Amino acid sequence: MYTPERTRELQKLSESLLKSKTSNLAGSLNSLREVLRFHEYRYYILNDPLLADAEYDQLYKALEKIELEDPSSITPDSPTQRVGKGLTKDFTNVQHLVPMLSLENSYNADDLIDWDRKARELSGLQKLEYCVEPKFDGASISLIYENDLLARGATRGDGVYGDDITTNIKQIRSVPLSAPFATLGIQQIEIRGEVLLTKENFKKYNDQLAAQNLPPLANPRNAAAGSLRIKDPKEVSRRNLEAFLYHVSYHIPVEGKNETSKLLTHGGCLEMLWEAGFRSPMKEKKVLQGIDAVIKYCQEFEEGRDNLPYEIDGMVIKVNDVPLQEKLGMTSHHPRWAIAYKFKARQATSKLIAVEFQVGRTGSITPVAKIEPVPIGGVTVSSISLFNEEVIKEKDLKIGDTVLVERAGDVIPYIVKSLADVRNGKETAIEFPTHCPVCGSKLEKPEEEAVWRCNNFTCPAQVVERIIHFTSKDAMDIRGVRRRQCP
Repeated sequence: MYTPERTRELQKLSESLLKSKTSNLAGSLNSLREVLRFHEYRYYILNDPLLADAEYDQLYKALEKIELEDPSSITPDSPTQRVGKGLTKDFTNVQHLVPMLSLENSYNADDLIDWDRKARELSGLQKLEYCVEPKFDGASISLIYENDLLARGATRGDGVYGDDITTNIKQIRSVPLSAPFATLGIQQIEIRGEVLLTKENFKKYNDQLAAQNLPPLANPRNAAAGSLRIKDPKEVSRRNLEAFLYHVSYHIPVEGKNETSKLLTHGGCLEMLWEAGFRSPMKEKKVLQGIDAVIKYCQEFEEGRDNLPYEIDGMVIKVNDVPLQEKLGMTSHHPRWAIAYKFKARQATSKLIAVEFQVGRTGSITPVAKIEPVPIGGVTVSSISLFNEEVIKEKDLKIGDTVLVERAGDVIPYIVKSLADVRNGKETAIEFPTHCPVCGSKLEKPEEEAVWRCNNFTCPAQVVERIIHFTSKDAMDIRGVRRRQCP
């Protein structure tokens, strides 16, 4: 999208604009917008910024001020038009240009070998070329661009109809508001992708919930999907969502103009999207000959999945030749030219054997589930925080329940639900204490809070926890202090 020469030009232009007064920038609106779009690309797509945050903010505020004084100067793809105005009342149901079908799933090498056999038989070829890419664990979206401008963003919905979430999509900085499709010979295009939260941003968000004594979200996928349907676009912006775009489902060429030859292969489509300013899985994808090479790459990728900054739950294998994809066709459920190779599950079932109640440094009482040890995602889990009494009630948890436990990457374990259908009648209710389990003081819960507290400041458990916090790395960072069992 940006050649080295053009990058240098825009960087010099940025430096020049930064030295100018806002009052002198009104005549440089197009340059100002182009510079801001360039730096958004460097920051959100390449993760390699060329401006300090304060310098970007300076240019952004200058543009904002000029457009505020002259609203007629605002363009649909101006960087200022990402910010939503007010709350979204309802999400309109819209029809996808091409149905968003599901993928056939495979769970082992034998499944892939059998799928490859069928694809070769249908194609009449002895060996097929495949494009392999990560299967992102997020929320599916469909974007439409018309005459280079983002016209619509929608959720997957039922595959035929989805919700119009254009305003919320505009809050995602890795989604360009405009892209140079006309230069590629494309007038209208529908692109498929996935919205997700990185592990780091997901942890930050859950930390915010924990600070408010609220239960965390189970996994980044749920967090991303829920964020897309928030009615306050400013809150969506604060979630720091990201988007990978990985499939061209439909396009109309510009009349009388030759379209790019990259549309003839799936790998070429990914290159085109990357060059047009989208975050596509260019670094992760591989074009491989034959299913044996595909199986080897999938297995290698699974071994390194925890090193990725985002969650994936498998790999997607697609016939690379797009005309051949059209020949192979699809069923009513899934395309015959693509399949998902699912990684080993990060969920497991276990037995809830007890609930202990821990006292924090502020007196908050936290129920902790003790379960039969179970390996999940390379870690053996035996204790899971239940956060507060409301979580126990919402999930209808009982001692003796069989529970579904999930652990995504480095995220803390979480009880997804109890399996009420397999209860045998021997399960018992979880009794939340009325008095502190350490000092015996009566517990209190303010109306505006979800947490019960021990308000005895001299409670031994609180004293120990305050000392631990004081000596911790996040506070005084006193080394050599060891934690002892609370009396």
